[in-house]
Amino acid sequence: MEKLIEMIDAEPFVYGIDFRNRINLTIYKGEHPTIVGPNGAGKTKLAEMICGKVVVRSGVMRLSFLPEGVHYQKGKVAKAGFESAYTMADYANMYYQQRFSATENEWDAVQNTRRPTVENLVADLPGGDKEFWIEKLRLKPLFSKTLLMLSSGELRRFLIATILIQKPEIVIFDNPFIGLDTRTRADLNSLFADIADFQQMIFVVPDPKDIPEVSKSVIPCRELEYFPKMDKDKFLNDADFKSFIFRDNYNGILQLPEPFAKDCEPFEHAAILNDVAIKYPTRTLFENLSWDIRKGEKWSLSGANGSGKSTLLSLITADNPRSYSMNITLFDRQRGTGESIWDIKKRIGYISAEMHLYFRENQPCKKVVASGLFDTQGLFRQCSDSQYQKAQQVMDTFGIGHLADKPFLKVSDGEQRLVLLARTIIKNPDLLILDEPLHGLDAVNKARAKQIVNQYANQPERTLVVVTHDPANVPECVERYFKL
Repeated sequence: MEKLIEMIDAEPFVYGIDFRNRINLTIYKGEHPTIVGPNGAGKTKLAEMICGKVVVRSGVMRLSFLPEGVHYQKGKVAKAGFESAYTMADYANMYYQQRFSATENEWDAVQNTRRPTVENLVADLPGGDKEFWIEKLRLKPLFSKTLLMLSSGELRRFLIATILIQKPEIVIFDNPFIGLDTRTRADLNSLFADIADFQQMIFVVPDPKDIPEVSKSVIPCRELEYFPKMDKDKFLNDADFKSFIFRDNYNGILQLPEPFAKDCEPFEHAAILNDVAIKYPTRTLFENLSWDIRKGEKWSLSGANGSGKSTLLSLITADNPRSYSMNITLFDRQRGTGESIWDIKKRIGYISAEMHLYFRENQPCKKVVASGLFDTQGLFRQCSDSQYQKAQQVMDTFGIGHLADKPFLKVSDGEQRLVLLARTIIKNPDLLILDEPLHGLDAVNKARAKQIVNQYANQPERTLVVVTHDPANVPECVERYFKL
């Protein structure tokens, strides 16, 4: 078999990070391996070596399609990951709530021009076979939308299409299935099989159950140590080795903080939505929708990508300006009767893939967690010692206390998600809204996060709404279901 990538005693260099071993790895043409390991194991760092974003300090690294000694050439290796959206012009200088403003969705005030639609952006891409990829990734229903109107799952499909249209030698898919509904996940698995004969692929996943069907070998790693490539089935059937790779070193005690907002008025209904609707010129997300969320209830909200789940939640979290014109009551108070958004937000803990996408404050992780006490994206005030102690306690509860002083944007996507989960729960809010909270987490961290959510829900007066496409990720405490 012809070699595609070869590493011999390759030593990566990333400032401030000590790798535990040199890398010896051969990937052959037609092989589509998966780099697998827990959050923070070094999966993305290996992928970035192949992309040319991480320098090889010593040893040998060869890519068959590049000249000897050259590790990077623009367009040859592409990575489709969570951060890919930041390369899109539409996401420059954006903020989360902008998505829910129809005017700002359509018009770019900075450039003083109408924002391009998905159809415009695809038409401008270099490369051929566009119709093939448009059909395979079901992009036509998205054509009239701007990027800001795409759900996290729709955005992921679009990003994958834009990369494949440009025909790179290798595509690295980082967490390819997160944010995708059951149908799209199955379609993407089939797509990988369909293109395997002509497109070289490498996958990166934090959970063995997310290894794509087309991938027949795995490259295990943990704690910045890389192990020899092995057959996928052998890896999946080796319980002892999997337990070693994904072992849980955390021995802390699960402990929720005391509620932060103790001076709030009592309430009986966290939210009442009566006959609400969200409509755009070219489509209707939902109409005649009513939902009563009573204090202490635990709900699951579900629906396909693009069905309007995040938009519906934005009416509750005070992020959507349209909520003022609708019949909505939050914590027993009618919207538009003089309350501020901060009166609402101080009672809610909220996390979503979109919020993660726009969270670009590169502060120490402990400050990011502490910002949850004040409902800001980053900490812009002086915390007391007791508030920092609370942030450290919550991080320890999630098993990420060691990240306290590390810059948020320098830790892995999965570790960022854990930091944001800790930020969400630090004030032990009256209402906890978790929109795909387990995105990008390994099996150990998924189990711990679910345990913490169940512990939160065991408080009789706490109210929960959780969104997930995977029934296995629905916490056991959930007792009510709402589907769009």
